[in-house]
Amino acid sequence: MTQTQIQEAIKKYSITLAEKDGKEVLKLQMPKSQKVVTEITAAKEEIIVELKHQQEERKIAQIEREAKWAKQREEQDAIDKPLLEAMHKKADELRATIPADHIEVITDQTGDLDGDPILKYTADGIEINWQDVNHIGWASAIRPGALGSFASIKICSISKEKLEQIKTAKINSKNQKEKEEQIETDRITAIFAKAKETGEKQYITHYTADCNDPHEECSTDIITEWAMPDGTKTITRQHTW
Repeated sequence: MTQTQIQEAIKKYSITLAEKDGKEVLKLQMPKSQKVVTEITAAKEEIIVELKHQQEERKIAQIEREAKWAKQREEQDAIDKPLLEAMHKKADELRATIPADHIEVITDQTGDLDGDPILKYTADGIEINWQDVNHIGWASAIRPGALGSFASIKICSISKEKLEQIKTAKINSKNQKEKEEQIETDRITAIFAKAKETGEKQYITHYTADCNDPHEECSTDIITEWAMPDGTKTITRQHTW
């Protein structure tokens, strides 16, 4: 096989290098023609040389691409540096206007809605509703000719008193949730105890779900949960039309 034929065969039959029992072998999409198989087998050593040559060329090309990207990033960083410095200076100026009885609110972008950033607000580790935040302003870095910023900082604050109120409300809500969960746990425990004592299933709760029978024209099922005397839970399903 000529060099051109070897290159064409590598591409056509997706020939790659592999190793088997410590020896280099060829992996390929097996051609239908026995003649081609014979030709590839006869040219195995030349194909291996070509595959290694192609691997080396790809490595060199990758190194060159990475060097080019690194240079482009370096050049862009040099352009962006004064823009970012100006952004941070503006942000510091905005911070200086935060009222004395306030603390800064940290903003993190969590998404994007039609070009508008979706932000999460936190202060002292507490997530805050945007309505409770004092929105002061934006500091942005914009490249020449660009329509939008490539970096930005939003400066916000919240009064210490308001933050304490939010903390208290969250703690109370958490405590109430834990209390309700414990009440529900105690209720279910008592139901299972009664089922065991009486030897009869006991009602726990019910809820609705989509009908699960494709042979029925029902729209909604009523699911009922029962505590069984053996300590297990079972459900019954009732179709509704």
